[in-house]
Amino acid sequence: MGASKPSVPARFYFAKALESGTQKDMPAPANNDSDGRLPPEVRAVPVHPTDETHPLRLCVLVRATPDPVVGSFFELRHLPDARVYLGCICDAGGHVLEQVEVWVQTPEGFVQGLAAHREITTNSILDERWAGYCQALRSCAPEDFIETGWEKRHPPPILLNPASTSCTTPRAPDSGGAWELCRDDLVLEAAGLPAYRSSLVRCLYDRQAGKDSRFVPVTWQAPENESTLEPTSALGCGEGNVPFNLHGGLMLVNRFHPLGYEDYADLLSGKPWRGLKHGSAALPLSEAYRDLTDPDLSRRFGSMLFLGATGAAGRIVEALHLKLRLLADAFRAVRLCVAANQLPFLNLSPESFRVRLDDPGTGLPLYWTARCTIVKPTQAISLAVKTTENRFFVRGGQTGKSIYLPEGQFGGGQGLGTVRMREVVADRRDFLCIEGTLVLQEPVQCSPRDILWIRLPLGGAIVDLYGHVDSDSLAASEVCFRSMPQRFSGAAIGALRSGSVVEFPRCHYEIIPLLSSPCDLCSLGVLAIRTLLVNDKACLPAALDDLLGLAGQVAVEHKFDLPLPARIAVIFDRKAGWLSSLGPHRLLAEELSPSQAINKVPAELWYEVLATLVGLFPGRGSDSECKDLGDAPDVALETVFDRAITELDQLILKTRSLLMVDWAFNREVRSVIEEFRNR
Repeated sequence: MGASKPSVPARFYFAKALESGTQKDMPAPANNDSDGRLPPEVRAVPVHPTDETHPLRLCVLVRATPDPVVGSFFELRHLPDARVYLGCICDAGGHVLEQVEVWVQTPEGFVQGLAAHREITTNSILDERWAGYCQALRSCAPEDFIETGWEKRHPPPILLNPASTSCTTPRAPDSGGAWELCRDDLVLEAAGLPAYRSSLVRCLYDRQAGKDSRFVPVTWQAPENESTLEPTSALGCGEGNVPFNLHGGLMLVNRFHPLGYEDYADLLSGKPWRGLKHGSAALPLSEAYRDLTDPDLSRRFGSMLFLGATGAAGRIVEALHLKLRLLADAFRAVRLCVAANQLPFLNLSPESFRVRLDDPGTGLPLYWTARCTIVKPTQAISLAVKTTENRFFVRGGQTGKSIYLPEGQFGGGQGLGTVRMREVVADRRDFLCIEGTLVLQEPVQCSPRDILWIRLPLGGAIVDLYGHVDSDSLAASEVCFRSMPQRFSGAAIGALRSGSVVEFPRCHYEIIPLLSSPCDLCSLGVLAIRTLLVNDKACLPAALDDLLGLAGQVAVEHKFDLPLPARIAVIFDRKAGWLSSLGPHRLLAEELSPSQAINKVPAELWYEVLATLVGLFPGRGSDSECKDLGDAPDVALETVFDRAITELDQLILKTRSLLMVDWAFNREVRSVIEEFRNR
């Protein structure tokens, strides 16, 4: 919306949709958490008709009094094109049957993103991406996905009333018709507004009024004219009403799992859970999750782990086994999603996963019921290059630095430069390649696999060139490039071959890092280090640096006739410092010396674990699965994960054999005997 107009509050974009028509009030749930009800400060507000024909109600959780910092809703995650909120399914009596995540599509992340991303992203593309999200989440965890119909059908905007726990559809002040998202490009263009399909602008209108309707722009920087209305007054906000999904975004519903990935990994290390809070309020949780805050729970016999009360020997072996299972779940979930969409993620981190715990039954360990699932969808956008047959991916939304994102994602740049033409080379099937030099105003760092996008004025039109840079460019402020084979119009071909123009000043360019599924493999490698090699005595940056140092060392000492675990063993035997930095003592939060830990976890098994981690990082030598962040097949992106999954499965079988026999107890006895012998 325009600068002169009051900005729509951020909560306008936190959404839950409903069917058109008048909504009936639903009685406020009783306030008793012990029998599946909510505390008095939290209200479950339904988002669809709640008469006798709807025995179950899909609700969003709203604070009775807005938090001064985080507002009225319990926001779980914020994605470039979605907001995720805590909701629930209630029965007719107001009992909470299931806590759920309510995903609401919003274009605001891309509206405020990079210029190149805005140019290749539209409302229609966001809708297609949403269908991919639904397909991926349904395929990864079908038991968690709850279909509502709003995955494909845009719901109308709604106003929630926490006091009466009811919702209504806002209506046009003149005609009384219900506001809804306008997707009719002809109607929008007739009103002088951007088309829905080809832009990121969204406007509400009264369908019954048709072309005579006024419009309410509900996205940032939407244009204003005589046919538009100011949102706050036009939608009837105020008087206790809280706006929700005003831009009519698509929605999906998934079961909610309170445990984050890092929370569960720390529990396996022996640390208590800190609970789950949002703003100044704690989220209501079941009794099983509340017990996880007990610091001694994992050490009680039979309470959480099979070997919880057998000492460090039992706990460290079982912690390794369960952490390997956690990693295998994460790898498989990523592979399934990449295979379903043929898109990498490019944004993996611990926040991409959550862990659910099921009721194990009497006397069984709760941790063994854990399952890791994907909760954060891909952030990759397929960059369509019309004149080439290649496929490229860029990271959508605003780019932020993270240790889980490979360095290549922070490269690139954009600006104006001068293009000097060197040669035009004919390729197959009337395709042409252009070789030239881009003169920059300031030096940039780029890789030969990065994509160089240049706009040239050729033959009376603007032509987009896509190519790669030459890393051997002589001058620091100049980049030699060769474009990919492209087809050009007759006028452009004539201009290229005329030889009359050899220099193009002030051409727009952008350098886009080439990323694919190896980027996700690298992110999972950092996640594996966080899971296996980090505790209170070792931070993630230090552990990552040590592991990459080990990868560099085994690359220098590479021998084709010696397996990677054996080469790691030689390096560890030669220098004791490696065991101190990358030993199994990092698996637990409690104090264990490296020598004590390696006596409890067989050394040869631990070297196999480290060998699996080394192979996850691209470009680290012959032991890496991928050469770089773009080294993946065009039509089988998921295959880069196969080797790691196979190795994790083998490690899980080996560690399980340690748990189901008496080896763990024998090692504990042996360590005691050796301690007295040393004395």
